[in-house]
Amino acid sequence: MKIDIDLKAGFLQNLKREVLAALSPEERTIIEVSTGEMGNKPDAVKLGWLKMRTKEDWTKQRYLKALDRTMTKLREAVAAEGNKKEP
Repeated sequence: MKIDIDLKAGFLQNLKREVLAALSPEERTIIEVSTGEMGNKPDAVKLGWLKMRTKEDWTKQRYLKALDRTMTKLREAVAAEGNKKEP
């Protein structure tokens, strides 16, 4: 079962707190910059915001790889939660 997550659809509201709590601070920052109002900003703004929040330099490549890893981790966590509910 493949789960497609639309970042602009506010999917964070549907995730359980335990799933979000399992993310590292960097992963939560990546999700935060990729969703909501920040999700509509140009990449340069996102990279600057990430630098401000994490005190590290960010490149577009690093951001995209981190976002992909985080989305994969969230998909797996959501799938695992779904499997717990099914008998």
